[in-house]
Amino acid sequence: MKRWIVALMAVLLLVLCADAMADVAPVNMEVPPEAIATQAEGELESYGLTFPEEMPLAARNFVLLARAQFEKNDWAKLPKNNEYTKWYYQDNREIGWCSVFQLWCAYHSGMQLIRYKQGIEVPEGACISAMEGRVGNVYLAFEEQGRWLDGTQGAVPKPGYLVIYGVRGSTPYTHIAIVESVADKGDGVYELTTIEGNINSSVRRMNYRYTATPKRKYYNMSVVPEAEIVQENCQYTLQKDTWYITGFCATW
Repeated sequence: MKRWIVALMAVLLLVLCADAMADVAPVNMEVPPEAIATQAEGELESYGLTFPEEMPLAARNFVLLARAQFEKNDWAKLPKNNEYTKWYYQDNREIGWCSVFQLWCAYHSGMQLIRYKQGIEVPEGACISAMEGRVGNVYLAFEEQGRWLDGTQGAVPKPGYLVIYGVRGSTPYTHIAIVESVADKGDGVYELTTIEGNINSSVRRMNYRYTATPKRKYYNMSVVPEAEIVQENCQYTLQKDTWYITGFCATW
């Protein structure tokens, strides 16, 4: 009887361990894996969002999955070792996780992962994101694929792109986020709504204005005029006055 109980407990332990390891990032592979299947049209909550007609389904689902994570976390502060970092690094290290958050969303929405200096051939029209924990390496990976758009040289963003922020007088690669929506306000001004991991240790939804050709090169972000604030559940203040948009990663 005792042997039967021990054997049953061993089987249960294996099942539990297998289930716990079912959702881990394939970071141990030398070459990023093939993309998984994206969710079917209409499978994810739409949150009333509309997308450009030509935007691929995987890119749409990338945005919707990121928005779902924002809604799920509901502005809560997360530890530096959270479900996103544990998924990617497969350990309990405490680390900045803005890039890991976008990667979690990209992988689970079926985007093809790339890495810098790995010579990966990306099929034409593929939706991609960089399998990199460092923001600077995300930039380099997209630049290598010819999909980097300089935010200080008139780049035009699209929903589903990544946006990289810099700090005036310091690093140009300090933080990364996902563009949820873009509204063309005319004269090279765009209103962006973004989903951002690791803003004040939380997942946040931001809304601000980006000027593609500002009068001063590194001053291309501004707040939305109070009279024009219409969205709910957004942060309308700029995270840092010294931040600017370095550029956009064209995921599609």
